[in-house]
Amino acid sequence: MKEKNPSPDIRPATRTLLVECATTGVILLFVVSLCVLFEYFAPIASEGVLELTYSEGMTLVVDKGRLVNSLVPAFLSPALTLGLLSFFRPSGLRPEIGTRGRQLLFLSILSLFGVLAYVVLTIVLGGFGLPVLAVSPVTSLLVQVYVFLLYKLYMEGRYRSNALFWEIFRFAIVGLVAAVFDFLFCYLVQFLAFGGRTDWYVTLLSTACGFLVGVVINYVLSTYMVYRNAKTKTSRTAKGILLFFLLSVLGLLIGMGLQYLLYDYLFLQAKVSFLSYPVDFVIRTLVVMVFNYVTRKLFVYR
Repeated sequence: MKEKNPSPDIRPATRTLLVECATTGVILLFVVSLCVLFEYFAPIASEGVLELTYSEGMTLVVDKGRLVNSLVPAFLSPALTLGLLSFFRPSGLRPEIGTRGRQLLFLSILSLFGVLAYVVLTIVLGGFGLPVLAVSPVTSLLVQVYVFLLYKLYMEGRYRSNALFWEIFRFAIVGLVAAVFDFLFCYLVQFLAFGGRTDWYVTLLSTACGFLVGVVINYVLSTYMVYRNAKTKTSRTAKGILLFFLLSVLGLLIGMGLQYLLYDYLFLQAKVSFLSYPVDFVIRTLVVMVFNYVTRKLFVYR
């Protein structure tokens, strides 16, 4: 993937873009095919169903055997993809693992989110009754593309790149990590601690808990991973930290407003059925992520 304004220490590819794309495409399609074949032909033990509540009065019914069956490709496919990319080296660059394997460690940890995504997508798409041949190719392809970008980011040094694409991708990863913890704490508070109650203070408390955990993770990762090439050091000063927090609070207020509008009002009161809790969460997360990226870029990480 060529860059118009790469950092000086970014190694240029030794193979043409066409060769890199073709080699990468073959690798990804090979791994996707293995995932599909395994999930389709591997025996699925009949272990009953798992019911997951994702909104008031709404549940996903997931076949436990099918879910267990997806765990094998979920864990093995990212490892296989990384292994093939390291062996065939589509760009021609030798993978760099960093000092004491630091880059490899980051790559391995973030690849686990690919495993999580594989399982979650299997649960969601399978829970709506879609067949394996429809779910598996989409799920595995999305995960393999994510793993490929992680490989470029860490094994080929794009974490140092000033290019807008890689900065946005790093921001998206940070947003993903923070969103997972945000959603986890929101869910635990609203659906477990309060049994799915929809009182305004429950929504307020659950959203705030997710925010507090997410903002700490976001600040650390944004400072040392996303905007590491920022020209100023404002973010590492008391003023920068305060500004980061205030902008995050404003983002929180936007998220809370969307939460109330989409879930409490439109879904629960106006009965707009497609605006269930996960859909609401995705919409408000995307809106707040765009707001956070623009404001942090302009005011904190200049």
